[in-house]
Amino acid sequence: SGPAPSEVEFEWNVKRDIEALDPGNSIPTGAWSTDGVLWIADNAAGAGDAVYAYDLATGERVAAREFSLHERNGAPRGIWADGVTAWVADSGRDRLFAYDLASGRHAPERDIALDSRNADARGLWGDEGVVLVLDGRDALFAYDLAGGALLGEYALDEANADPRDAWSDGVTLWVSDHGAKRLFAYRLPEPPAEGDAPPEEPPALERVRGEEFEEPGRVGNNSPRGIWSDGEVMYVADELDERVYSYNMPDGINARLASLTLDGVDIGEFDPGRTEYEGVVGEGVTETVVAVVREHRRAAVVIEPPDADGHPANGHQLALAGLEAVTVTVTSEDGSRTRVYRVTLDTEEEPWAHCLKGAVAAGFSLVVSEGGSVDELAACAESRGISALYALHEGSYLPYILGAPNFVNRPFAELFAASVPALTPLVAASAGPAGDDPVGEVAPGDWPACLHGEVAEGWSLVVYEGGSVDDLAACAEGRSITALYVLHEGEWVSHIMAAPEFVNRSFAELYADGVPSLTPLVVRSGGPPGDDSDGDRDGN
Repeated sequence: SGPAPSEVEFEWNVKRDIEALDPGNSIPTGAWSTDGVLWIADNAAGAGDAVYAYDLATGERVAAREFSLHERNGAPRGIWADGVTAWVADSGRDRLFAYDLASGRHAPERDIALDSRNADARGLWGDEGVVLVLDGRDALFAYDLAGGALLGEYALDEANADPRDAWSDGVTLWVSDHGAKRLFAYRLPEPPAEGDAPPEEPPALERVRGEEFEEPGRVGNNSPRGIWSDGEVMYVADELDERVYSYNMPDGINARLASLTLDGVDIGEFDPGRTEYEGVVGEGVTETVVAVVREHRRAAVVIEPPDADGHPANGHQLALAGLEAVTVTVTSEDGSRTRVYRVTLDTEEEPWAHCLKGAVAAGFSLVVSEGGSVDELAACAESRGISALYALHEGSYLPYILGAPNFVNRPFAELFAASVPALTPLVAASAGPAGDDPVGEVAPGDWPACLHGEVAEGWSLVVYEGGSVDDLAACAEGRSITALYVLHEGEWVSHIMAAPEFVNRSFAELYADGVPSLTPLVVRSGGPPGDDSDGDRDGN
C-alpha cells in the first residue's frame, strides 16, 4: 500500500517522489533543475563519476540532457546552473568546473578557482552574480561569479557538521546534512560591501529553526544529499535508498504565481520560477485584462499600472497605448518574501525603435516621424538631442525650435494641428552627440506610391519604400522629380536624373545593396506637382 501522501508543511509529499534512480546513479550528491529536468551528480567509487538527468514529472531518465564531466572532475559533489552554464563542484580539485549547457562541453574560461580553505567543496547555489559553495568543514564560501573573487566566508551551526547540498529561495538557505538526517535553514547572508575588510573569524549564519525540514530521518530518508525546490516541494536525493523524496514547502512563505495572462498579448509559456517576459501585442489590440492566479491564496498581489476603470469586478483592465511594461508584485502571507513578475510589451504593428526614425548626427539629419501630436514629437526630439525640426511645405521650410516662443513655432503647429502623420519626413538639427537608429525596417501600413509624400514644384521631403537605386530613379521620373538628395554623415549625396554615371557614383556606391525602407529624401521637381496618387510602386 505504501506511505500515505501528506499535505502538511515540511512533511513527505510522496506524490512527487522519483522512486528509483538509475542503477549507475548509486552515490548521488548535488542536485539542480532547469526546464523540467532534475540533474543529480554521482560521485562513484570507481571511474563512473557523472551527471544524470531525470524528467521531474515522470522520474524517467533523460539521457539527452546529460553532459560528460571533464576527466579531472573526478569527485563531483554539487551542481548549479544559470540556464547557460552549469558549474560542478569537485571536492578533490579546489575548483568549480564549468560546462556549456548548449554543447555539453567543458568551458574552462568559466571555471572558478576556490580558496584553499574551501578544499572539501560540496553543494552549491547561486544568484545575482554570486555563487555559494559549501565546505565539508561546516563552512560556506561566497564567490563572485564573473571574476571568481572570494567575497566572504560563513560558519554553519555546529549541529550541521556534515553538510551536503544547498538551495535557496532568495531569503532562506537550506542545507542538507547526512549525519543529522535533516535540512537546516539559515537566513541567506548579504554579500559584504565592496572594500570591507574580512572579519577575523567567519560570522555564523543565522539559523531559522521554524523553516527546517526535520522529517527526512523519521521517514527513512537517512542519507539526504542533493536538494532542489520548485517552490511547492523540496526534492531530496537519498544515497542509501537511491531515490528522491519530496517534501511540502510551507505555504506562508510562498510568493509565486501559478499563472499569468494578458488578453491579446502573447507572453509565451508561463513558468512560476521565471519573472521576466516579453509580451507581443496582437494586431488591432488596444487594451488588455491582466489575470493572475496565486499559488497560495493568502499571498498579496499588486498589479501596476493600476486598474484603468477602478472596478476589480471587471478584471484588471489596462490601455496599451504608450504602455511599456506590466508588473505583478507578489508578497508572501508572512511578509518575508516578495517576487516581481514583469512583462515588457512589444507590438507586431509598430516595429519602430524611436518616435523619430533615422540616425541623428551633429548638424543636420533627415528623419521620419512615426506620428503623433506636436507635443509628442517635441518630447521625442528632445530625448534624441534634437534642437530643431523643419518640415518642407509648398517649397518653404517651417521650423519647430525646441524651447522657442509659441509665435516662432506657430506655422509648424498650425500645419500639424490635428497630428503629425505617420511617415512624415523632417529635417533635424542637433549639436550632438550622434544617435544611431538607422532606417531599414518594413514600412507600416499600405503605401500608395513608391515615394510617400507630396511632391511640389521646387523642393519637397519624401520617404522611399525601399528598393534598388534603379527602382528609385524610375519612381522619381514618374513623379516629375529631377533630382534626389540624401544626408549622409553631414554631407548631401545626390542622384541627378539623366546625369552621367560619374555624377551619381557616390549615391550608387552608398546604396550598392539597395536603398533601405523608410529612407527620407529631399527631392527637386520642376512640376507639375504630384502627391502619393501620381505614382504606383513601379513608378508608372
